[in-house]
Order: sequence, then structure tokens, then C-alpha cells
Amino acid sequence: MQLDNKTIEIVKSTVPILRARGEEITKAFYADMFERYPSVKGMFDMEKQKNGKQPKALALAILNAAENIENLEAIRKQITNIGNVHVKLNVKPKHYPIVGECLLKALTTVLKDAATPDILEAWDKAYNAIAAFYIEVEKGLYEKNS
Repeated sequence: MQLDNKTIEIVKSTVPILRARGEEITKAFYADMFERYPSVKGMFDMEKQKNGKQPKALALAILNAAENIENLEAIRKQITNIGNVHVKLNVKPKHYPIVGECLLKALTTVLKDAATPDILEAWDKAYNAIAAFYIEVEKGLYEKNS
């Protein structure tokens, strides 16, 4: 999925926010997702939720994707590493819309007025591109493991 220049520019403009508040965003993300979609809780290590490792790891993955949004291929190795974990947990394409919805809500919750319609629209497009890349990588991993 190719993103337009405006979307890339807006997503890249959020990198400083992600550096400063990424873990705050991902903690809000997980709280919301687990409350609204309790069925996905079993895919997560709750100890890593409590000790903060999972929110930190997700914050870094989001930051990495934002920094490389115009060329996700540059981070294929990191995405493959995450994808291997996803395959072990049986993450499927149907789970990605839940994550996208909860991520946009977390951005809105944490950033409040700074989460402008332009930023949310850009992140919606970017998330869909990122998710498509993860799904593609994971499809190959599932095929390799079958």
C-alpha cells in the first residue's frame, strides 16, 4: 500500500510526540483494547503488561514504523522478528482492525486536541499500510511453518 506524501509528512511530524509520549499512548491502547476486546487478552503476556515491557516494545515498534513510514521494507527484519512472535500467538489478519481502532482511540485519548483530524486520518492510513506489511510478512511465516 503506497501512502501519499501528505500522509508520510504528517506521520513523520508525529515522531517527536511518539518519542516523548509513546509509552503513555500504548498503555492507554492496551487498557482500552483489553476492556473492549477481552478475547485478545490471552494473546498477551500479562506479566509484560504489568512490568511495562509490552507497552515499551509496542511504543518502539510504532516509533520505528513512523520513522520509516515511506519505506517499511527498511525495517522488514524487525517486523519479521515481531511477526515470528505473532505467529506463535496465532495472530491473524482479523486482529489488525482491532489494533488500529484502539490505537487511534489511544492517540485521541492521550493527545487530546493535538490529535487533529489530519493527524488521525494520516495515522489511519499509515496504520493500514503498516498492518498490510505485517500481514504480508506473517503470511510468509505461517506458510514457512506449515
